[in-house]
Amino acid sequence: MFGKSGFGLSANYTLVDSNLAYDNQNRAEQFAIVGLSDSANLVAFFENRNWEVRAAYNWRDEFLSGVVDGTGLPNPNYTEAYGQLDVNVGYTWHDNLTLSIEAINLTDEIQRIHGRTPQEVLFVTQTGPRYMIGARYKFGR
Repeated sequence: MFGKSGFGLSANYTLVDSNLAYDNQNRAEQFAIVGLSDSANLVAFFENRNWEVRAAYNWRDEFLSGVVDGTGLPNPNYTEAYGQLDVNVGYTWHDNLTLSIEAINLTDEIQRIHGRTPQEVLFVTQTGPRYMIGARYKFGR
């Protein structure tokens, strides 16, 4: 928090390392740790009596996501580095009514999975941004 301004910032970076790397040149079954990767998050926010505003950028580096392909053969799957920006805004109209809007993947990022090389594309998806609006009403006290 930056004093009593209502503004704040949160950040983290996680560094992960292992000496159990998958050898793309080896065609035999291998043991490797699936899912290890570096990641980072940066969140900026503002809060006061009526407003809650939050913008978050989340990033994850490339990681080994599988060691067997769709045919059951020992072939690696790598999920490529991915980051996205999410934003949400909430406004408290009065003690019982809160209005909100949220945008997920505002930057319309693409997720890709590849095999032994980046040119061996196995899966690509682009879901596009998603928007949600909401209202919450509290009955009684």
